[in-house]
Amino acid sequence: MMRRLTRLCALGMLILSAAALHAQTGSPAVDWKGLEEAWNAYYTAPSEPGAEKMLNLLPGNVKILDIKDGFLVINSIFDHLGVLEGEIYSGNPGAVKLGFRLFTVSYGTFEVGLNKIMGNLIAFNPRIFLEELAAHRSLFQTLDPILGSFLREIPNDPVAQELEKKLRIKALETVEEKPLKSLRNECIKILKKM
Repeated sequence: MMRRLTRLCALGMLILSAAALHAQTGSPAVDWKGLEEAWNAYYTAPSEPGAEKMLNLLPGNVKILDIKDGFLVINSIFDHLGVLEGEIYSGNPGAVKLGFRLFTVSYGTFEVGLNKIMGNLIAFNPRIFLEELAAHRSLFQTLDPILGSFLREIPNDPVAQELEKKLRIKALETVEEKPLKSLRNECIKILKKM
């Protein structure tokens, strides 16, 4: 009798936990107007506080599935992505974090552009690439698009593709921090298969 009661209680707790988890996993609301204002301020005068404001308005690590209300904002970000790209390649930590966080609202061509920018970061700063990739790993079902973004840039030049692949592998191999080694090795393995 006691065994049945224990099993019943455990089953009840499991059901309650699952229900609570389901209630928490809905897409968070995005303040599209606030995001638009923050982006307009950021791209006209990029700064770490501006990047921080954007980060506070974007969802953490949850892909937003319903972007229809933010379509114009997302297009505006995409249209001025070059500003963020320059900040990312300059090594500004807030800009790199923002580049990864934008994957929460990116689709189509915008996502392809982000894959290119963040993938190119590997050669410039592989450590910060891996740190932010680790922090945002749940946004990526597979790492192939971000790691192999160069394949789209130079589709008809296998020699250039091989050189870029080797450059990215060599850059990643320089990262020795213990918490990043597993992700580094995963990235290298994927690149070697390309």
